Amino acid sequence: MLKNVQKRSGSQVQFNSDKLLNALVIAGKGLDVDAKLVLDAVIPQLYEGISTHEIQEAAIRTAAGFIALDKQDYRFFAARLMYQRIIKEVTGGDVEYPSLESYIAKGVKIGRLNPVLDSGLFNFKQLNDAIDPSRDLLFDYQGISAVADRYLIRLDPVGKERKGKIIEMPQHFFMRVAMGLAINEPHPTLRAIEFYNVLSTFDFMSSTPTLFNAGTPRSQLSSCYLNTVADTLTSDDPINARHASIYGTIEECAMLSKWAGGIGTDWTRVRGEGALIKGTQGKSAGTIPYLKVFNDTAVAVNQGGKRNGAFAAYMEPWHPDFPAFCELKKNTGDERRRAHDIFPASWIPDEFMKRVKAKAEWFFIDPSVAPELHDLYGEAFSKRYNEIVENEPEKIHSQMPARKLWRKMLTMLFETGHPWVNFKDACNLRSPQDHVGVVHNSNLCTEITLNTSDDETAVCNLGSVNLSRHLIEVEENGEKYITLDSAKLKRTVSTAMRMLDNVIDINFYPSERARASNLRHRPVGLGIMGYTEWLAAAGYEWDSREHLEAADRMMEWVSYCAIIASCELAQERGAYPSFAGSKWSKGILPIDTVINKDAVAALHDGEWSTCDWEGVRELVMTFGMRNSNCMAIAPTATISNIVGTTPCIEPVYQREYTASNLGGDYRVIDPTLRYGRKIIKTAFEIAQTWLIKAAAVRGKWIDQSQSLNIFVDKDGGIDGPTLSGWYELAWELGCKTTYYLRTPSSEVKAKAESPAPELGKMCAVDNPDCESCQ
Repeated sequence: MLKNVQKRSGSQVQFNSDKLLNALVIAGKGLDVDAKLVLDAVIPQLYEGISTHEIQEAAIRTAAGFIALDKQDYRFFAARLMYQRIIKEVTGGDVEYPSLESYIAKGVKIGRLNPVLDSGLFNFKQLNDAIDPSRDLLFDYQGISAVADRYLIRLDPVGKERKGKIIEMPQHFFMRVAMGLAINEPHPTLRAIEFYNVLSTFDFMSSTPTLFNAGTPRSQLSSCYLNTVADTLTSDDPINARHASIYGTIEECAMLSKWAGGIGTDWTRVRGEGALIKGTQGKSAGTIPYLKVFNDTAVAVNQGGKRNGAFAAYMEPWHPDFPAFCELKKNTGDERRRAHDIFPASWIPDEFMKRVKAKAEWFFIDPSVAPELHDLYGEAFSKRYNEIVENEPEKIHSQMPARKLWRKMLTMLFETGHPWVNFKDACNLRSPQDHVGVVHNSNLCTEITLNTSDDETAVCNLGSVNLSRHLIEVEENGEKYITLDSAKLKRTVSTAMRMLDNVIDINFYPSERARASNLRHRPVGLGIMGYTEWLAAAGYEWDSREHLEAADRMMEWVSYCAIIASCELAQERGAYPSFAGSKWSKGILPIDTVINKDAVAALHDGEWSTCDWEGVRELVMTFGMRNSNCMAIAPTATISNIVGTTPCIEPVYQREYTASNLGGDYRVIDPTLRYGRKIIKTAFEIAQTWLIKAAAVRGKWIDQSQSLNIFVDKDGGIDGPTLSGWYELAWELGCKTTYYLRTPSSEVKAKAESPAPELGKMCAVDNPDCESCQ
């Protein structure tokens, strides 16, 4: 019979099961849970002298263990028990929500928060009155676990502690982020409250770097960076262009990674293996040895000790090293020519795809003899490439059938998940910023399409609107149905765009190239999450033309609202410096640049557009845009877990799976299963052409791109022509980028309990620990 337990103060008190039951009853209020059942399961785990903290952990662990499809309320029951633990840890035992002012003062004193938050800039009474502790009840267990484990500010660990004591309540976390994003506002208190309200209600969520660092002394808030490598070891300019050299770019990547940025790097300009080195009259070792250094830098500089470094390498297929580049992730062969920790991606011009379709030859040309190919795209690239092939044979390095190289790319993609397939011409032909540069690559997660150069490292700041928090029930002709609340969505988008724009001026930039680029162009990436939950709630099947029409109208509205919001910011703050000459300045909007319009229009039976785009053109040409780019749909593995919805635009990956944290294993139930309708299909039960068509429909409205995964069961008999057909369809429909070719986890295939390891853990939809972009 258990007699004594140890309190946080170290004193011993007699165990009182009624007191524990009361805490369980309070946590379970309004939920369909059995507090007595949980108590009975907790008591056998207790032992003489156990600490009250350990009892709390046992209760949380036990409640989480009851989570099941028919017991979904235990998700919130376990979350509330964790909330009880957090408030006791923060207050030392008090159950009253601490004041914001005392928390901010403490955070500043110990060096965790920016002193400007406690400088008199904000009205703490107004901020504290705006905080709504009941919003902590919105978290489910997975969400509050993610926030507590990774985001809430802590003291330094003491002794053998894995992590220090939490000093930040969840609502203070949201307000800290909101305050950090409002410090340059004319009315910072009112804007902080506005920002807090969209964050704390889960209507919108900033990306992980912003959540980590807003309001802290070193506010690196940006999610991802894109840079390029010049074909020189070092540069003669030690100030501006040093980072464009091979080792300079690797150094820049190390600094960007240290401060939690995901990175995409263009390697196409570096001469290939065997190319002449004029200075020494020797021969180049090519790109692969440098990519090994790039790889090892990602491992060594593991984002300041917070998470693994994340580097993507991009190369165009005319580069002589491209076949070897495709094999970087192979698990066999010469390890000196492997780079297992980076993420190779292709950057494919239309000329290559045309030659694949025509079963023509493909010619490799070293960038040292034809550097102009790097900056050319569309018809200009094809013209120059064919001139070299037909009239300058001395510049041809080697050749092979285009379909053979395409087959090699897809084979490696199937076996290793790389290289990702991305389309250079679509990214450039539709870029609003084609007047000031070229898009040479995307980022780590393939949703960012911004210019890079020797002088500019592109930066993007991300955040996602949660569609599942913008649902409304309406009645029409006596029937009720769920749809999107367009008025609320417009308000959320407007606030979100302001928050994202503020990041640009507040942000700490680890490199001068990044600062110069971001302040000149001011791009942001507003994305969405909860897409499949919205489809489930509204009753749309993924594999239906009705879904495509609904997706078209949804994305049109988000685009319309985002562009207007950026235009309104331009009226208030001025247009971004490089606006003149952009597509925006000419009244050319994303919808005006759609590739293969007829094919995209034929994907559903609805109208091509429904909003007042002529009015938008007039506004934009009159007042300008605050941001060169507005929209990008990034992976949202972490932030979608925080808010308890489906990630970004992904179909259901697994209806149920087992996750783990320090408390042990627990079940995760896909959010689409809460609606009680027909069970929605998983990604592996949907013909992949529907995913590609949906991306093409959404892409009409997006000025950057989308992280588009393709899903395939390796044991499902997939053949080469089918795989090839998917990516050819993506190209034909004008999709800009694709991401992983994903295989099912072992649980999907064999009811095992852990995700499959073969494609790694970066931005995985089945990995709740992913924080690479969002």
